[in-house]
Parts: sequence; structure tokens; C-alpha cells
Amino acid sequence: MKAIFVHLTGSRRGNTEVFVSDMIAIGTADEASLRFDPEIDRNTSKYHARIQLLECDYVIEDLGSVKGTLVNNRLVSKTVLKDGDLIEFGAGGPKVRFRVKTDDAGTCKPWTQIVEDSLGIASISHRGRITTATAFFKQLLWEAFTQTSRTFKAVAFLILFLIFSGLISFFYIQYARLTKTAEKVRLLEIEHSVAEHIIKTCSGGVCLIQGAFYFLDEETGEPLMLMGKGQRGINEYTGTGFVVSADGLMLTNRHIAEPWWEMEMSPYIHIEPTIKPRFEVFRAFFPGIKEPFSLKVEMISEEADVALLRIDTRGTRIPILELDAAGKGAVAGEPMILLGYPAGVNAIFAKTDPAIVKQLFSLSFIPLLQELSNWGLIRPLSTQGHLSDIMYNRIVYDAQTTAGGSGGPIFNNKGKVIGISYGIFPGFRGSNFGVPIRYGLDLIKAASARKTDK
Repeated sequence: MKAIFVHLTGSRRGNTEVFVSDMIAIGTADEASLRFDPEIDRNTSKYHARIQLLECDYVIEDLGSVKGTLVNNRLVSKTVLKDGDLIEFGAGGPKVRFRVKTDDAGTCKPWTQIVEDSLGIASISHRGRITTATAFFKQLLWEAFTQTSRTFKAVAFLILFLIFSGLISFFYIQYARLTKTAEKVRLLEIEHSVAEHIIKTCSGGVCLIQGAFYFLDEETGEPLMLMGKGQRGINEYTGTGFVVSADGLMLTNRHIAEPWWEMEMSPYIHIEPTIKPRFEVFRAFFPGIKEPFSLKVEMISEEADVALLRIDTRGTRIPILELDAAGKGAVAGEPMILLGYPAGVNAIFAKTDPAIVKQLFSLSFIPLLQELSNWGLIRPLSTQGHLSDIMYNRIVYDAQTTAGGSGGPIFNNKGKVIGISYGIFPGFRGSNFGVPIRYGLDLIKAASARKTDK
């Protein structure tokens, strides 16, 4: 048998002590088995009482204490204790609930008594104030833990673990659903404002390309002259390009990087082998940057109308456009947006104050773009539409564009570049064409491999 003391008041309040000995000495003396603090429990005598196990009964006997021993609020000198008795060691002294445990199964005391003791301790701890639910349940858990068997504790722990795991799983599922819903809402908001998002974040990386070239007879070292005018023939044009790497790589069309390419491919134009093209000017103007960047052809695609250019960024921070490297971003029927400089200088003039146009109108082509840049007027136009068809070697879309917009990036509704604009269908605004971005990615990889080999 085991004698259990649940301390309700006094210096050991809230503690539970278990004794298996047949004799339990009680008092404030150092040698007492159930010892109280003499400074706090002043109503308890040094040798206050003792409890003996006699023929399966616990008998308490007062040892002539000053304040007496009370069992269930009655002063006693010697009596048999019963499970659940309330013992007070000295009137106004510490109180304990006495329990008897005969084996290791079940609980040491009924649950009604556990609840009663928890409420009693919680009430006493508040010294007359209203017992809070927190104090009560805290004491109830402590009582349940100290007054139950190992088997009961294991079962209770397993139940609590299962409940806790269930709650964690429930809240995790709810959190995952909420996160997924929030992500869907975020994507819908981005798609809804995709044009605004792309214009704001990507326009600075889309440049106006200015080119002027002539033909030189390498045999004579003389440029070709305009017929009947006695002056060198200069071909002037504009196009679009966009930055794809921090070290200044740019993508555009081949017919922008080599504007004479289409002449060489035409069966109606014959160019002598000694006649070679030469650039008078080949440069790029970016929004918000006054000075242009000289362009260098890095690599030309032999499969599609795509070219890789390079600029010296001069340490300038230019936005880098994100490419659809996975190759799954182009989906027929989905929205798209196109950035570029269709109609070149004419489009810039169309949206510029007429007074400024009047000042710049008399300038020739090459200095004109520099002045437009100085005025901060070089900004790409944006047009929106839908992807009409996706083929292996081309993208068909209905966003409006025209000459000058060639080389511009085609964005999907996620803000990734899925193609490069290269052609228009004259007389039908519903179909314009782009080169899938995979051709551009192939050029970038080839240029990187060539650089590594060097």
C-alpha cells in the first residue's frame, strides 16, 4: 500500500508526495518524513504527528502538538484515516488530502476527487479571489498527471498525441488550401494587370535600335553612289531589341542585325561578290538613358530570323527580361503583350508635343534619335492581344505592330518572354508573327559554349 499526500496549502502547496513505509513522521524537524517549513508553517509543531500502517489501515496520532491535528475539520488525538480525508496539521496550518493506493492499476483517486482537489488548490492559490479557468485547468492537469498510473498516463498521452497530430494536420491542410487560394488570387491579379506589370518592370530593358549602312566596293575601295545624285547611298532603319543577360547580351531579329540579309536572300537582287555592306551607325537607345550604346553582332541564327547582339553596359543597370526557358509558356488563346518601337521615329513624333516636333523635324536621321533621347522621348509602345496559334517555328498573335517593332519581345500572361516579333501580314491586322524564344535560347547557349572554349 502507498500513502499519498496532496498538499492543498502551506509551504508545499501543489506538491504530491507518496510514501510506502509503515511509519511516517510528520513535523518541522529535519528528520521528519513529511517535513514542513518552520518559517512558513508556524502552526505545525516540530514533532507534530505520525501515521502508522496497522493491519491495512493508516492510523494518525497527534504527538502533543501545540495547535493540534484536525481530520475533516475535527480535532483528533488518534484515528483511522480513510481515502480522501482532509488533514490539517495545526489549526490554520497546512492542509493535505490523504489518499490510499493499493495497486498500480487505474487511478490513485476518483476523478471527482481530482477535480475537487484541483478546484480547491486553485481557489486557495487565489486567496479568496475568483478562480480563473487557467489556474483550474493547470492544476487539473497536474493532479491528473501525479494521481494516475503509468498505464493511464500512457493511454492519455497517446490520446493527446493523436488529438494534437489531428489538429496539426487539420491546420496544415487549411493553411495549404489558404496558401493555394492566395496564390491563385495573386496570379489572377497579376494576369489582370499583366500589361501594367510588364510595362513597369520590363520597358527599361527594351531598346530602340538605330541603323544606317551603305555598300562598299572592296575592289575599288569606293562606296556605291546613288544613281544620278553623286552621293553615297545610305540605308536608314530602326528596330527593337531587348537585354537578356547582365553582361549585355541582347536578342533581336537577324534582319535588324544584318539589314542586307533579305536583299542577299532575294532572287531578284544580284550583288557582286566584291560589294560588301558597312555600318555607318549601329546603336541602341534605352529609355531613361541619354547616351546610346554601340552594338556588336555576337552570333546569327541560321535557322530563324534571330540574332544575338552585345553592348558594353558601362556599369549601367538595365532591366534583364526573363525568358521562358521551359518552353511551355506559349499557349494558344491566352493573353499576350508586345513591347517595341513600331513605326520608329514617326510613332515617337505622334505622341510628342507638336512644339518639340517642330524643333526636331529638320534634323537628319542620325542626330535626330540622339535629340529624342536627350528629351527623354524614347519609350517602347505596348500592344495587347491573344496568341492565335503556336507552331514549331513561329508564333501567331493579333497584337498590332508594324515595321520598326521587329525584334520586340512577346510576353505571355506570366511576364515571361515567349517569342521575338519578326513579321506582319500586310492587309490583315489579325495575324502577326514571332519566332519562338527557343531559337534565342539556342543562340545564348552557343555563345556561352564558344566563350568557354576560348
